Amino acid sequence: MKQKIQGYHQDSENHWVAELECGHAQHVRHDPPWMERLWVTTKEGRDSRIDAELNCVRCDEAKQALKRQIIKECKQLMVEAYESAGISGLCEEGRWEAALSALDRFENT
Repeated sequence: MKQKIQGYHQDSENHWVAELECGHAQHVRHDPPWMERLWVTTKEGRDSRIDAELNCVRCDEAKQALKRQIIKECKQLMVEAYESAGISGLCEEGRWEAALSALDRFENT
């Protein structure tokens, strides 16, 4: 998930860390040949990237965890509703399996 850079600080090893608007932090190293970020090496370069967007992996992970939890709870509610209704026709027509299959496809996106 894209988040704007709000500022910087250095970690205990003097590596630059971007402070993101979401409250998370991300290292922004200039480590050629793996990572080319020459702008990190000067104050002017870092300042030029304030409000630039970085992908926040922690926000992505939190989003996926929330999605999994919502799907889990929806499945549980579907099972409870199905069992309490006592409707057997849905199972015979395959609608129950289709609903669960659709949730599984959504879960894997």
